[in-house]
Amino acid sequence: MSRHWWKHRQWHLDNRSKTFLLVAEVIILLLFPVHQFRPLRAEVHVGFIEWTPLRSLSPSVIKVDLKCRWVAQLERGWVGWLKVWQMKENLTIGEEVLNIGGKGQGFFVTDMEWCGEQLLISIIEGYDTFWEWDKKMEEGTLVPKRVPWRKKWLLFEPQTRKMVDLGVNEDLLDAKLFAHPSGDRVLIVKPRAGGAFGVRTIKVVSLPTAPPVKPKLIQELGFPYQQVGRFLLPESWFPDGQGFWAIGTDNRGSVKLFAVGLNGLAKKLTPDDHWLLHFGGDVYGKLPLIIEAVPSVALQEGRGYAALMSSNKKKHVCVGYYSPENLEKEQVIVGWDEPYPEALKPLGQCTLIAIVPDGRRLILQEGQFAPYGEKKRVWVWDIEAGTVAPLEQIGWITQVYGWIGTEWMIVEMEGNPVQAEVEYDIGGKRIELKATYEYGLLYVPNR
Repeated sequence: MSRHWWKHRQWHLDNRSKTFLLVAEVIILLLFPVHQFRPLRAEVHVGFIEWTPLRSLSPSVIKVDLKCRWVAQLERGWVGWLKVWQMKENLTIGEEVLNIGGKGQGFFVTDMEWCGEQLLISIIEGYDTFWEWDKKMEEGTLVPKRVPWRKKWLLFEPQTRKMVDLGVNEDLLDAKLFAHPSGDRVLIVKPRAGGAFGVRTIKVVSLPTAPPVKPKLIQELGFPYQQVGRFLLPESWFPDGQGFWAIGTDNRGSVKLFAVGLNGLAKKLTPDDHWLLHFGGDVYGKLPLIIEAVPSVALQEGRGYAALMSSNKKKHVCVGYYSPENLEKEQVIVGWDEPYPEALKPLGQCTLIAIVPDGRRLILQEGQFAPYGEKKRVWVWDIEAGTVAPLEQIGWITQVYGWIGTEWMIVEMEGNPVQAEVEYDIGGKRIELKATYEYGLLYVPNR
C-alpha cells in the first residue's frame, strides 16, 4: 500500500513540491536518533581532550572498558581509592558512578580489571590506607602493624550501579589481575612461592554470570624461575585468546618478552643479545634521544605485538615485531655508531614516549623533563617515511595507559602544583605545595 501511495504522490506533485518534500525528508532523517549506530569516537578531532574530573594529587592507574563506555581510575599511591566515570560519545568524561576506598572507608583498593562490562575489584578490608596496613609507630620506630584484615574481591556493573561481593580470596594478596578478553574469566598472577627461585603460579578463575554463583578455579599454571625469570607481567592476549604476551626476565635479569600459553607452556621470544626498554634506559647517554619507560603495544587488527629493544652487540635501538611464536623482524630507529636520523636533528633533545599501534610510528616529547604545569611539544615520528609531524603542546607525560582505537592515546601528565595537606610516614601533617597529575586523550591522526 505504501508503494502505491508513493506513486500517487509522484503523479500529483509538481517539481517544486517534490523538492520541498525531499528536503523535509532529509531533515527528518538527520534528526532521527541514530546515535547507537555512530562509531565511538570524538566527532570533532581536537588535538587533546582533557579529562579534568580525574585530576589527582597522586598518580593513578587508568583503564577503559572494551566498549569505551566507562573509565576506571585507581589511585596508586598510599591511599588506594577507586573511581569510575561514564565516558561520553565525544570521549569526554561524564557522570561519576563509583567512588570507594581510602580514608574512612575501612578498606583500600589494590587492583582492578575490566571483565567485559563489569569491573573486578581487589580490596584489603580492615585498613583505610596502605600506610596503615604496612606500618605503625611504636616508641619512635616503624614496625609492622598487626590487626585483622581480609583480602576480598568485588564485581561492579556500572550500567546498573550494582556491586556484588565475591567473598574472601587470599590468592589476591600481592597478586595481579589479568582478564580474559571473553570477560568470563580472569587470571590471578601470584607472587613467586618458595623464595626468589621458586615457582610463579597463575590461577585461571571463572567469573559468575549471576549471583549467588561464586568464582570457580578452572586451572592452575606454574612457571619456575628458570623459565620466566624474576617476574611475569601479563601484557596483551594473543588474537585467539589461547595465550598472552608477558614481560619477564632471563636468568641473568635481562628484560625479555615471553609467549605464555594457557596450556602451561612459556617461551622466551626476545633474542639473548637484546633486552626490552619496557622500564626505560638512556642508551648510555650516547644520543640526544632519551629513552623513558616505553610501553609495548598490541598492533592493530591483531597483527602481533611491538616492543622497543636495545642491543649491546648490534649497538642499536630498534622496534621488535613479535608473533605468538617468535620475533618476526626488527626496525632499527637509532644506531650508536651510525648517523643520527635527519628527521630528529631539528628537534634537539627529545624523549621517546610510546609506540603507535600501527607499529611504524613513535611518539616523542620535547626535552627530557619539564617543571610541573609547563607544556612541551609532542611529535609523531614516522620511522619508515623518515618524517616528523607536530602534535599538541601538553604537560610532561609521565604514563601512557594504552589507546582508544588507533588514534587516541591515554596519558597521565604533570599538572600545576597546589597547596595540599601532606601526611608523613613518621606521623604529623602540614600544608605543602603538592604536585598534581592530569589525564586526557592525545589525538594522533592515522597515516
